[in-house]
Amino acid sequence: MLILCANVGSTSFKYQIIDVETSASLVKGGVERVGNSPSPFTHDVPGKPTVTGEIDAIDHNAAIAHAIDLITSPETGVMTNLSDLVGIGFKTILARGIWRSALITEEVVNALEADIPFAPTHNPAYIASIRAFQERLPNTALVAVFETWFHQTIPDYASEFGVPREWVEKHQIRRYGFHGASHRYISERVLQLLDDPPANLRIISCHLGGSSSLCAIRDGQSIDTTMGVSPQYGPIQSSRSGDLDPFAVLYLMDAEGWDTDEIRRQLIEESGLRGISGVSSDLRDVEEAAMEGNDDAQLAMDTYFYQVKKYIGAYIAALGGVDVIAFTGGIGEKSPTARAAICDGLEWQGILLDPQRNGSHTGEGEISAADSRAKILVVPADEEIIVARETANVIAQQRASNK
Repeated sequence: MLILCANVGSTSFKYQIIDVETSASLVKGGVERVGNSPSPFTHDVPGKPTVTGEIDAIDHNAAIAHAIDLITSPETGVMTNLSDLVGIGFKTILARGIWRSALITEEVVNALEADIPFAPTHNPAYIASIRAFQERLPNTALVAVFETWFHQTIPDYASEFGVPREWVEKHQIRRYGFHGASHRYISERVLQLLDDPPANLRIISCHLGGSSSLCAIRDGQSIDTTMGVSPQYGPIQSSRSGDLDPFAVLYLMDAEGWDTDEIRRQLIEESGLRGISGVSSDLRDVEEAAMEGNDDAQLAMDTYFYQVKKYIGAYIAALGGVDVIAFTGGIGEKSPTARAAICDGLEWQGILLDPQRNGSHTGEGEISAADSRAKILVVPADEEIIVARETANVIAQQRASNK
């Protein structure tokens, strides 16, 4: 059963075709800087040379067309056309009222459109990509695997914000949480990596990258997560503010005369690492600037690491201890500096990082010291396998109900 997984960012389109029965990846690729030419792309088929280059991807439609051309090309492809696909799974963000994975209908698209204010950089891109695939493959099942799905087990008291009940009852203002596919993959993969996992395994999953969130997982279920009603909440991110006193926003809107569009733009595009450092939203650039003596860049790094560590401490309390801290995402997987700074100061809880293992580590594995009470693992993200399996399940259920 072949599933194409579509991972859509505000300026990116990543794709992977997975055989769900074997978990094998037939092709993996992506286009970056969509809408901001030149747009670099990669396309990798096992057993063939990796294809790289640049195109003029003016929008997601152009990026998808390019990906389809590569997938179906005799030289670079894996199939002559996409008719062999059973379905296409989208790692969609938020459509309030649709909490489980679902076949994409006009109702689902309308719900995504209604929630653009909560996910303004994500939902429009997903809607555009869904429309592009509907046009090219009108008879292929499309499935939305919502990021909120894994977090439906969070208790009511952990999802509340302390706002008037009317806000909740009329507008459903509460904590939803995101990065659901990533955190679910961590919950499953960590269990496989441990030789003798304890009952009620307690994991703190740290998905750290351009977009960052943490999740407290007990016995495979999410019990708390850092993102809120939008992906804006939690520790500071690449260019998003993260946690922020709402009265600061109200004050600035009054003082500067900014409307909601302008304040939203600044909170999404000019805050976080970019806002503090004044250098970049990319941690690698910020770290380089800090090494050259840029105090604001160092402050940005210190703030980010501190906030992640603070949430780890909070989730140790929520879980009643911790058995595993798992790092994933671009920063979590690739930055020894970030992992070392975040773990520094957690020794009181018996969480001990091995500096040598951390500094030289690549790929998947353990970086904790031999006498660490909790395991510290690096687990490369594989959101696509979760999306593929969910997509296959939804399609199978739909077929069974139609018999």
